[in-house]
Amino acid sequence: MNVLVIDVGTSSMRGILYRESGEKVFTKQLRYQPVHGDDGEVEQDPSDFEESLLLILRAFSSRTELFGGRVDVISITSQRSAIIPVDVKGKPLMNAIMWQDTRNREVCRSLEEHNDEIRRTTGAEVNCVFSGGKMRYLAKEKPEIYEYAHKLLTIPEYLIHLMTGEYVTDYTYGSRSNLMDLASGTWSEEMLSLFGVNEDKLCRLQEPGAVSGCVTEAFAELSGIPAGTPVISAGGDQQCAALGQGAFREGVLTVVTGTGAFLMTTCDRLPEKIPAGLICNASAVPGKYVLEANVLTCCSAFDWFLRTFYDWEQPDYDWVNDQLLRLREQNDGCLVLPYFQGRSAPFWNPGARAGFTGISLHTTREEMLKGMLEGIFMEIANNIEAFLPFAKISGASISGGLTKSRVMNQMQADVYGIPLVHYQDPESTANGAFMAAMHRMTGIGYETIFERLCSLSEREDYTPDPEKNAWYRDRISGMNRLYERIS
Repeated sequence: MNVLVIDVGTSSMRGILYRESGEKVFTKQLRYQPVHGDDGEVEQDPSDFEESLLLILRAFSSRTELFGGRVDVISITSQRSAIIPVDVKGKPLMNAIMWQDTRNREVCRSLEEHNDEIRRTTGAEVNCVFSGGKMRYLAKEKPEIYEYAHKLLTIPEYLIHLMTGEYVTDYTYGSRSNLMDLASGTWSEEMLSLFGVNEDKLCRLQEPGAVSGCVTEAFAELSGIPAGTPVISAGGDQQCAALGQGAFREGVLTVVTGTGAFLMTTCDRLPEKIPAGLICNASAVPGKYVLEANVLTCCSAFDWFLRTFYDWEQPDYDWVNDQLLRLREQNDGCLVLPYFQGRSAPFWNPGARAGFTGISLHTTREEMLKGMLEGIFMEIANNIEAFLPFAKISGASISGGLTKSRVMNQMQADVYGIPLVHYQDPESTANGAFMAAMHRMTGIGYETIFERLCSLSEREDYTPDPEKNAWYRDRISGMNRLYERIS
C-alpha cells in the first residue's frame, strides 16, 4: 500500500509518498504566495493550486520505477476555509478568497446577534475566517459572480473535482463554514437561510477519510497517475495535524506554538453546550469532534523581543537555553500579560495589549524574556483549563517554534501540569492524512499506524515538576486578576 499525501498549506503544497510502514520515500514541495490588498483582501489565483498539484503528481509518476510501484491511493489535506466560485464546467470565476481575507467583517458583524443560535447549531460563533461568511460577502458584494457560480468550493474540494470530477467535501471542512449542523453532519436549512447561501451551490458532505472518487481518464493523461486511483479527503489540515500527533482519542491535547499558539483536543461526544470563545469542529476521526482554541501571539512575540532588546534577526537557541536554565529556579521577577495583538479564547478581547509588570532597577533582559515566555505558556494553560469540562486532558503533544528549546519544553510541562511529548518529525499534518487513508483502505487501527510512525521518529518526553506547577497555578491566578483589574 503506497499512499501519496497532498498537503495544501498556506504558503506551499507538498506531496509525500508513504509506504505502508510509514516510511517516506518521495517528497516534493512547491511554494506560492497569496496577494494581499488594502482592505483586508487576501486572494490567490486558483491556477497556483492546480499547477502545483500537477507538477507534484508528474514528478512522482515520471519516476515510479524509483519508488518500487505505483501510488495506490491519494490522500488530500488542506487549509480549510478559502472559497473558489466555479462555473458549471468547474472553471474558476475569480481568484480564491483566502481564509485570511477579512473583507467579510461587516457582513459577519451583522450576524453576531445570532451567535447563540449559530454556535448551538454549527459549533462556533460567526467568524470572518469561516467559509460561510465569505459566501455571504460574495452574495452581497459580488452578486453577479454568486448567481453565475455553479459551486462555491474550498481548495480541497476544487482539487478533488479536478482529479475525480466529483463535488464532494467532508465534515471537517463543513464544520468550518458556520453552515453545517454539527450533530447531524448535514447542511443546516436554518443557517443557509440566515447566511443567504443556496444549498445547491455546496458540495455533498461525507465522513472524513472516505473515498471521494477516483482519478478520471482525462486527469490521468494530465498527471500520469493511473485512472481509477482512489482519492480520499482526509480532513482539514489542523484536524489531520492533531491525528498525526496522537490526538485520535479523548484526553490527548496538541499544542502548536507557531506565530500564535493553536490548541486542539478530541471529544468522543459532541458537547451539549459549547461556551462562547471555544470552537467545536468535526474531527478527522469519523464520529468524533475536536475543540479548538488559540493564543494570538507566540513566536511572533518571542521574535519581537529578540529583535527589540537584542537586535537579533534569528534566535540563538543555545544561548536562550543557557539563560533560561540559569533562571529556572528563580520564582519571582516580572509578570507579563502576553496580549500583544489582543486576547483570544477563552476571554476574547481584541483591544487587549501586553503588559510587563513587577520590574525593578535590578530586572535584566533575560528575566523579562523568561517572564514573557511564562506569560505565553500561562495563557495557553488558561485555554487548557477551558477544555477540561468537555475532555479530561491526560497529556499533550507539542510542536512548533517554541519547542526548539528543551528548557522551554520543560517550562511548558511545569506550567500546564501534564506530561508532554515532542516528536522530531515535523510532518504531523501529512502523517495524519496518511493515517486516515491507511485506516480507511486497510482497516488497521489508528493506534497501530501511529505507533509505526512514532517508531521512525525521535521523541522527547517531559514530566511536570509538581512544586513548579503549584507555583505557576498561583501565578496564573495573579495574571488573570491583574488582567481583570486593568482591562
